[in-house]
Amino acid sequence: MPNPEEREVHNALQASLLTTSIKLNETYSQAAFELRIGRLSLRSIRPLISSIEHIRRELAWGMPLKQPPELRRRSSSKSVPLQVDHAPSDKFHAIIGPTAQNLGYTVLNAIHCIEATILFAYRPQNTSSPRFSLFSSSVQDDLKGVETQLMAIQAAEKQLSMAIEDSKDKFGVLYQDIHLGEVAGGSPVEVPKEIYDGSLAMIALLQMAGEMTTALKVAERLVLLCLQNPSRLWYPRLTLAWLGVLPGPFISDDPSANLSVNFALEEHPMHSADNPLLSEFERRQGMAEYAKRLAKKKVRETSDLKEKNGRTLKACGSFRSLLNGFVSLLSWCWTNNRTMDFRVHLWGFMRALKHSHHLRHALKNAVGVATLTFPAFLPPTSPTFRWYQSWHGQWMTISYLWVLETNTGSTWRTGYLRILGTCIGAVHAYIIWAICRVNPYGLVVLVTAADIPITWFITQTNLAPLAVPYSVTIASVSFAKYTTPDMTQPIIDLALLRALMITAGMVAALLMNSILFPRHGRVLFLSHTSRTFGLLSNLYLTLSHEMFHAKNPEDRSKVLKYELQTRNELYRLSALIMTMKNELSLLPKPLRHYRKVVLNMQKFLDLLTGLRKIRENLPRQESVIDVFTERRAFMSSICILMYACQHVFRTREPLPQFLPSARHALGILEHHTHDCLRKAPRHDARAFGVSLGYVFAEQETMRNMVNALEKLLELSGELFGTSAWLTQDGSWSTATMVDRDDEDLDGWYSTLPARSEDV
Repeated sequence: MPNPEEREVHNALQASLLTTSIKLNETYSQAAFELRIGRLSLRSIRPLISSIEHIRRELAWGMPLKQPPELRRRSSSKSVPLQVDHAPSDKFHAIIGPTAQNLGYTVLNAIHCIEATILFAYRPQNTSSPRFSLFSSSVQDDLKGVETQLMAIQAAEKQLSMAIEDSKDKFGVLYQDIHLGEVAGGSPVEVPKEIYDGSLAMIALLQMAGEMTTALKVAERLVLLCLQNPSRLWYPRLTLAWLGVLPGPFISDDPSANLSVNFALEEHPMHSADNPLLSEFERRQGMAEYAKRLAKKKVRETSDLKEKNGRTLKACGSFRSLLNGFVSLLSWCWTNNRTMDFRVHLWGFMRALKHSHHLRHALKNAVGVATLTFPAFLPPTSPTFRWYQSWHGQWMTISYLWVLETNTGSTWRTGYLRILGTCIGAVHAYIIWAICRVNPYGLVVLVTAADIPITWFITQTNLAPLAVPYSVTIASVSFAKYTTPDMTQPIIDLALLRALMITAGMVAALLMNSILFPRHGRVLFLSHTSRTFGLLSNLYLTLSHEMFHAKNPEDRSKVLKYELQTRNELYRLSALIMTMKNELSLLPKPLRHYRKVVLNMQKFLDLLTGLRKIRENLPRQESVIDVFTERRAFMSSICILMYACQHVFRTREPLPQFLPSARHALGILEHHTHDCLRKAPRHDARAFGVSLGYVFAEQETMRNMVNALEKLLELSGELFGTSAWLTQDGSWSTATMVDRDDEDLDGWYSTLPARSEDV
């Protein structure tokens, strides 16, 4: 069992791996701007970046730390004890240990081989090697290096294939002595926890081995392209990033998902309880009701027209008849198909315009710039105009534009860092001028010496908002006598004015972003958290839909898009937590709880990814079709719990006290699945063993999902409370209190914390 220190190290490694994977995608996007000389294009390495993210996910869902031993299921009846069969545990350990180690070492060897291939193709250690020379190249050296690397790749592929086949062969031996379902006495037999953990680890290793097989083929193609392609000049790729459109932090498994997701993430639906906007389903119901009213009205008008045909021409030509005809014409113009389409499109446009954050930010920019530059448009003889010219009012406007961000937290952080950088730069610039005066050599040396550490701060730290105005202030103040030779203003006054005016512009930006259309980080965080829960629920529903229907490319594309959207939302939530740290608030925010919510949602998403891969190899008859009722109950409980979390974060209302227990439903599903597998034919021991391994891995993954979901419910209850109707009371405790371990026996999960829980 790992100790608490080892668990902390494990969690830190997982968090570091996630951060590194995100930065790797960002670095790949930034490399598109580079002008370089080489043999391979940047796109050649893109599949390997996806492989790294896949390996990270498989480590997350398939290699959890060992938990304390506990029973896998709780019986629904206290009178029937569980029988735990520990007989096959020793044999299982004796087989699974060497098999997993052999497969793991083979995967590590493949990773090292791919690493060497990348260094061979992109980053040679020997800079004098003619292989990367632009003007000369030794064909023999190229062939020798390529041949050596190809042999290493082929050897790694062979070892990996043999290890995979050996692991699948061992599955037939691993599960031949395991008892499933019930024994002759009728008591259910509990599968030892070690078998679940070992099965999940082996399936994860098999998935990683398959991923490494694909990556080795990519590496082999890199080596061949390195030999075939001559050295050339690679120009920067023309992408939307040149126009300021930020790329996503992740590379999608579905190439068609990137563009749609990046634009979809800009939409920010209003999730508040007082949202006046119609939902999509409300709009459809309104259109349907409107169509029914039109149909009834048309029938009524037709009958009225038949009655009017029998009247005299004098009655038809009366004023009332003309008025009714005019009203009917207006009604027809308002309700015909083309007008209705125009109304729907106009409604969508007005809705987007009214709630557009881009328009609001542009309005704040326009109002601030117009206010700060107003003195510049006054007559030259005006005292306000002369003040604007002498005090360099343009610095105030420029700093306003630089500091104004899309939310209050980012504005505060950028504002105080730029104020601090400007003040430090003004002091440093005055010191440089006091030392050198108008000596050009001394000024150049000291300013250059100051820019060296500033450049390091800009490129290697997250203090660029401080370092950039620091550097700009040093240059503008130190070289003021050269840029404006006839300037009579003292340098110390210029330094003070620059610091003062830039500070004034930043303060104006802070006030503007805090008063006009404020976007607070907490409100954005809660809204995006609710949206993320909705995406997780949709992803789980789509995965469940694939189990009972024929798979098609559209469903797979939808799953991959949901995964990409959810990962982008989780990345945005992490950024919002960092933003909330910079906001000024009278009340402290529970940032630690927010981080735990994001961490558990990330864990739940990784588990869903693992569930998708595991279910591709499940035996459908025994584990899906024969247990449809039990799977339906488990899926429904998961969806209800996810909806409860989504509703809590959207409305900021407390949780219900009792919710359906997903753990109880999972126990019933496991019991019936084991019964079906016990009755299944075992003609092919290898195939049955592999299928059983995937079944155990799926059940362990679903149990980890339940743990993560219950943790999310616990965090939601701590943040927003529980609307309890049955609380701990001395007069009722003897009648209502039951043992905590039996809380799931009735199929309900209590959201009250353990210290105040009765049932």
